[in-house]
Amino acid sequence: TGIYKFVGQSLRADKTGFPVFNTVIEANHIQKREDLFSTYALTDEDKRDIQDLARDPRIAKRIVRSIAPSIYGHPHTKMAIALSLFGGCPKDVNGKHKIRGDINVLLLGDPGTAKSQVLKYCEKTAPRAVYTTGKGASAVGLTAGVHRDPITKEWTLEGGALVLADRG
Repeated sequence: TGIYKFVGQSLRADKTGFPVFNTVIEANHIQKREDLFSTYALTDEDKRDIQDLARDPRIAKRIVRSIAPSIYGHPHTKMAIALSLFGGCPKDVNGKHKIRGDINVLLLGDPGTAKSQVLKYCEKTAPRAVYTTGKGASAVGLTAGVHRDPITKEWTLEGGALVLADRG
């Protein structure tokens, strides 16, 4: 539930000269209708293909080669990225302590070693990936950021890269 309203008049107008209004939805409650991946189901043929790939003894090398194929070399970097994309197994230690199965990767290296290009490739491949560098990678920028809304002039709090990548 919420309120749909327009906020003032923007400074620009379209080609006809009519004013263009900015719209805002102030929400009190949001309910997700369906998950993006909930409607996707594997067919029997997909399952057979996955099982055939699982039996391939060279599957790890095939996966590594498939990551950013336009970038030559860097097999260790690509293997780390592949492991991160597939993730680990969550654990529950004696019912007291839960350990997430996420695998984190920190890439360090000389300039020009294709670090950013490999990560940009993964961002386009993985649905939950969030790419951040520079300003967005500060300690505060990874968790949250305060931004001023250009329309309402109000300060808003937005989730950072870690929050967005961890299902919000």
